[in-house]
Amino acid sequence: MPFKGSARQQLATGFVAVAVTAAVLLDVILVAPAGAGIFDPLNPFGSVTSGSISPEEKARREQARNELYDRLSPGYHMTVPFVSEASVAALQKGIEDYRRIVAAGGWPAIAAGNTLRPGDTGSDIVAIRRQLAITGDLSGGRMSPTFDTEFQDGLARFQIRNGLRVSGFVDSRTLAALNVSAPERLKQLETNLGRVKSLMKITQAPRYVLVNVPAFTLQAIEGGNLALESNVVVGKPARATPAVSARIVEVNFYPTWTVPETIAQQDLIPKIRKDPSYFANEHFSVMSSWKSPPLNPATVDWNSPEVVSYKFVQDPGTFNALGVVRINMPNKYSVYMHDTPLKQLFSQSARAFSSGCVRVEKVLDLAAWLLGPQKWTTEKVQAAAGDGQRVNVMLTNSVPVHFVYLTAFVLDNGTVQFRPDIYGRDAPGADEADDQGGVVAQQRSAVTP
Repeated sequence: MPFKGSARQQLATGFVAVAVTAAVLLDVILVAPAGAGIFDPLNPFGSVTSGSISPEEKARREQARNELYDRLSPGYHMTVPFVSEASVAALQKGIEDYRRIVAAGGWPAIAAGNTLRPGDTGSDIVAIRRQLAITGDLSGGRMSPTFDTEFQDGLARFQIRNGLRVSGFVDSRTLAALNVSAPERLKQLETNLGRVKSLMKITQAPRYVLVNVPAFTLQAIEGGNLALESNVVVGKPARATPAVSARIVEVNFYPTWTVPETIAQQDLIPKIRKDPSYFANEHFSVMSSWKSPPLNPATVDWNSPEVVSYKFVQDPGTFNALGVVRINMPNKYSVYMHDTPLKQLFSQSARAFSSGCVRVEKVLDLAAWLLGPQKWTTEKVQAAAGDGQRVNVMLTNSVPVHFVYLTAFVLDNGTVQFRPDIYGRDAPGADEADDQGGVVAQQRSAVTP
């Protein structure tokens, strides 16, 4: 039971456009004060308008969005492993379809302008209808200039296919995705087909874990079939989650967090200097070196230059940045998978918030799947996660894990999906509306892996 975005120069230019689009979709370009009505890089879904709305109106809009998403999203679920013969065949079919679209002239660009909302009319809505019809998001040939229910449903399907928040209107992020040309989308599909083919050797393992970073999704595969799927949080663009192939060797319940030097210097120490109570409130200890006893924080001069060389450890507990479970997978990048106390972030559509490690929403399900061959039942995992005791469980047989980067994939019904190129890795050679600030504010004030 489970727990309840010359010819080579032209091509490079095209991929720059896609990368810039991804940056817009993830809001990693502009920083503005709260309430300024401009994109905030830590809040991919902040309002793009400066006007305020009442709590009642905010709740009404959120409910309408959720109902729209819940009604349409079930048909867009990936039912096969991202890396599989089925996914290769589906990508090949998607490429054939997009080659036909490109040969037919693609779709028109949409002029930049104001946000389009239900009830609006104009030529831009007609242009968007044409694109939605070409890509299969809108059926029928009616080219009405009115933003009606039919148009809203087609727009929501487009948003789901592109990994965008279902906003119910044409916001800046949706417009940026609409303005990625058909030839650029075709190249994105071809690039990802090459990636999947190069990864096919991983499917030889009887059991393995795959994290598709730009899709913010984890899959556990057993016998070639999906055994588990979970939302994940990955590294922000400045601290990208690396491409990793490793082996899971251990599950740690109630782990301590040994703060990496970079995070200590860039995040934790500045946070403590600004708010000294953060140290005690978040249960940290500090040492002058790993072989030294803990220091009394009251005697530490946090403004001293010596502090940057100090070592920090966070006590185990539900408050710990790793949550109550850590999945140990030794690798040269020192990244791993873990739980998190910031579970609200899993409800975001774009989840690039971490410092490189991968936070797993269904981490208890993952632990139960990993430890299942060792007679760890769901109930036993729940008990270990609830009793507050540090327990380290070695896997009898280690399980391969792969962090991969796939920004395009195709469902077995032929539906093509894209995700923002959050790290700009789609470029040639690279492989070699409403305020939700309350949720993301917790991430801003947190020091996390």
